[in-house]
Amino acid sequence: MEQLKNSLGPFELFAAIIGGSPFILAGFLIYNPVDSLADLANVVQTLGDGGGALAIALTILFLSYVIGGAIQGLSWLYFSRLCKLFKKDYHSLTRQIRDRFHVLQHGSPAQPHSLEFEDRLALQVHEKLGIPKNFGWLDSRLKVYLREHNSPSVAVAETMVASHIMYRNLSLGCLLLSVVSLLNTIRLGALEPLLIVPLMAYLAYLMFLRAVSFKKWQNRELLLGFYFAVTKETESDADH
Repeated sequence: MEQLKNSLGPFELFAAIIGGSPFILAGFLIYNPVDSLADLANVVQTLGDGGGALAIALTILFLSYVIGGAIQGLSWLYFSRLCKLFKKDYHSLTRQIRDRFHVLQHGSPAQPHSLEFEDRLALQVHEKLGIPKNFGWLDSRLKVYLREHNSPSVAVAETMVASHIMYRNLSLGCLLLSVVSLLNTIRLGALEPLLIVPLMAYLAYLMFLRAVSFKKWQNRELLLGFYFAVTKETESDADH
């Protein structure tokens, strides 16, 4: 478990750098608008030919890392708004578990072995952790329980969270690039920056969908890891 947990550090670093890179590019294009991608390539080549190319590259990496971490609150607000706009539910399994528990409460009692998997999971979650109204609180309780039982599901879920943050940052960054390209079209009177606007907007949507997927996978990993941890604990108590 400790090995998996420690290996997450470099992954988080990489995810933050990638997530912050579109903001670096957007800032560069605001202060140095270019007519075409060829002009941008020439500017990059010119910077690379200088003696301080390594220092510039390291500075860009550092700034990308800082920005990737600093905008997480803003990107979460952006992600939440898009989820409402496009009706994306990243807590679908948790919501299903809560609904199944409410049905079981008002239904006739049944033997645990005769219940469906979702029903057994709902009863276990309620017995061990309770089912709060805020789904984010349930994720926190699941993580604490799984850490106490030394489950690798926590480490897997954390890597999915890091990927989710990276993709939602990229989505916001691509949307910002589309806005910057539109502004540069007006400033320069050139057509090519305008062609980039729909491409960046479409990439922003694709990155948003990817962020939703990783958030769903994280939620499922925690719940399924919890189920097997409880099952293992029950079997161990029965053997004793």
